[in-house]
Amino acid sequence: MATPSKKLPRTATHRPAVRRRRFRHDDLVAVDLFSGFGGLTKGIGDAGFTTIMAANHKRYKIEIHEANHPEAEHWIADLVNPDSSDYHSARDLPPADLLAAGVSCVNHSLANTIRAYEQGATLFELDDPDYEAQVTRSERDRATANCVLQYAAKHHPRLILVECTTQLTSWGPALPGRKKVGDGSTYRYWLKQFDLLGYHHRVLYLNSQFFGVPQSRDRGYWVFWDKSLPAPDLEHRPVSHCGHCDRDVEAVWTWKTGIPESGTVMYGKQYEYRCPSCRRPVVPPMTPSLAALDLTDLGTRLGDKPIKTFPDGFVGPLARSSMARAERCRQRFAEFPAILMPAKGQHGSERLLLQPMATQTSQQETAILSTGPVADPLWAQAAAGGLAALAVDNFQGAARGAGEPLPTQVGSETLAVLSSGVIPYRQNTVPTMHSEAMPTFTSEQIPAVLTAAGWYKQNGTSPDHGTAPHPLTDPLGTLTATDTTALLMAQWQAALSQMPLEDCFYRMMAAHEIGRGCGFDVDFNDYRGTFKVWGSARNQVDGFGNAVSPKVGTWIGNRLRAIVHSPQDRGTTTSELEAAA
Repeated sequence: MATPSKKLPRTATHRPAVRRRRFRHDDLVAVDLFSGFGGLTKGIGDAGFTTIMAANHKRYKIEIHEANHPEAEHWIADLVNPDSSDYHSARDLPPADLLAAGVSCVNHSLANTIRAYEQGATLFELDDPDYEAQVTRSERDRATANCVLQYAAKHHPRLILVECTTQLTSWGPALPGRKKVGDGSTYRYWLKQFDLLGYHHRVLYLNSQFFGVPQSRDRGYWVFWDKSLPAPDLEHRPVSHCGHCDRDVEAVWTWKTGIPESGTVMYGKQYEYRCPSCRRPVVPPMTPSLAALDLTDLGTRLGDKPIKTFPDGFVGPLARSSMARAERCRQRFAEFPAILMPAKGQHGSERLLLQPMATQTSQQETAILSTGPVADPLWAQAAAGGLAALAVDNFQGAARGAGEPLPTQVGSETLAVLSSGVIPYRQNTVPTMHSEAMPTFTSEQIPAVLTAAGWYKQNGTSPDHGTAPHPLTDPLGTLTATDTTALLMAQWQAALSQMPLEDCFYRMMAAHEIGRGCGFDVDFNDYRGTFKVWGSARNQVDGFGNAVSPKVGTWIGNRLRAIVHSPQDRGTTTSELEAAA
C-alpha cells in the first residue's frame, strides 16, 4: 500500500500586479505561460510587448519574475493537471495580442527516460474519432504544449511564440526499439489544430550564440500568426565575413542534413550558414564565454583541495571520473592556459574561453580548469606601459613585437593589432581580430589565444576619455603627438601542458556567471545589473538554465511586432476617426 504524501495540498495563487501599468490605446499586450525567470518576458518586452500576466507552478520563480516585472499579474498554479489542487486553466487567463510560452522540455528531450504512451487519458481532451493518443499520467502532466492550444482555442491571440527543445518534433508514441524517440504523430496533430484555429506557422531553429549570448544553445521556436496577418520576416541573416568573397555578407540559414528521427537539430550538424554569393559556409560572429567569466577567481589549486575517499575506493581531491575528465581536457588543449570543462561525464563538452560556453541547463555542469591566477586582468586599472601587442603585415607576414619597427605601409589597410584576438594554431587558419567571427573550429585547426586585452588612456579625468580602461571594441578616441594610450593585458602563468594536474586550479562556474552566460543582466564584479535575483546557487542555476535567451525573444518579437503594425493591420487611428466625425 502506498504511503500517503505528507505534503500539504497547494492552491492556485493569484498575485495582482505590484506596480500599476499605464495603458495606451496602441499598447500590445502579452501573456507568458511557464514564465520561469522571464527570459521570454524580457525579450518580447524589449520588442514592444507588455506582459500583463505570467504563470508558473513554482513560487520562487514567480517571485523572481514579479520583482523584475512588477507591472504584470501572476499566477502560481499548475496549468496542466486538472486534478491538481493548485490547478488553474490557461483558458481563464486574460486575452492578449501575443501568447508566449516556454513549454516543458522534460518529455521532448533525449534526457527523458519516462516510457510514454502506454495507457491513460486522451492528451488533448478533444472528441476526435480519427486520433486516440494513449499516454501515461506523467506524460499527460507534462504536456505543457497542450496549454498553448487551450489558450488559443479560447482567446485566439493574433500571435503565438512557443520555445522548446528541438526534440518536440518527435513527440508521439515511441518508435520500436527507441524508448526515447517518438514517431512525431502527436506533434503533427498539435500543429494541425493551430491550422484549424486559423493560424499559419513557421518553425525556427536558432542558436543563442549568434544573438550576442555567450552560450551555444540550440532551441526550436514555433511562431504562429493569424491568417489575416501578413507573414513575418523570420529569415535569420547575420552579417558574416566570407573569406572566399573577401567581404561581409548577410549569411543564409541552410540545412545540411534535415531533421533526424530524434528531432535533435544542432548548428554545425543539421544546419549552417552560407554566403549568398558563393554558397560556401560562413561562421557568424559569436560571443566568447570570456564575456561571462569572472577571472579574478580561478578557484583552488587541485593539490590544495581536501583529500577524500570516494565510494569506489578512489582517494583524491575529486572523484575518479572528474580527475580523468580534467586530465583528458588538459591533454586535449595542452597549449591553452584555461578551458571550460564538463563537470559531469554525460553532459557538456570542453570549450576554449574564446568559444561560447556549452548549453547551460538546470544544473551546474561546467567547471573552469586553469593554470592559476592571471596578472593584470582586463577589467583592472593596470599601470601604463604594459604593451605587448603583435603587429601582422597583411595578415600573412611574420608577427612583430610592439617594440620592433613597423613594416612598410602601403595605400591599403594592411596592419592590425592582435592584442586580443585569435592567432593561427595550424597553418591553414588565418589571424582574426577578437571583434571578428572566429575561424571554424575543427579537430585539426585549433586557433590559439593571444592574451585578453583592452586599451587604457593615460591623460584626462573623464570616465569616457580619461583614465578608464576600454575594451578593444571601443574607438580609441583622438590620438595626439603625445603617447597617451597603452594596452591592458591578462597574462597567464603558463599553458596547461607546462604544469602537472595537481598544480592546476579548478572551480565550478558561479551562479552569476551562468546567469550572464544565459543572457541575463546580472551583477558582475563591481557592475550592478538590472536583473534582480536571489536564493541558493542551485535555485538560481535552475532558473537561468531553463530560461529562454532574452535576445532571441527580442529578435523574434521585433519581427512579429512589425506585422501587427503593418498597413494591412493598422486599423483606424484616432486622427482618422476625428476627421470622419
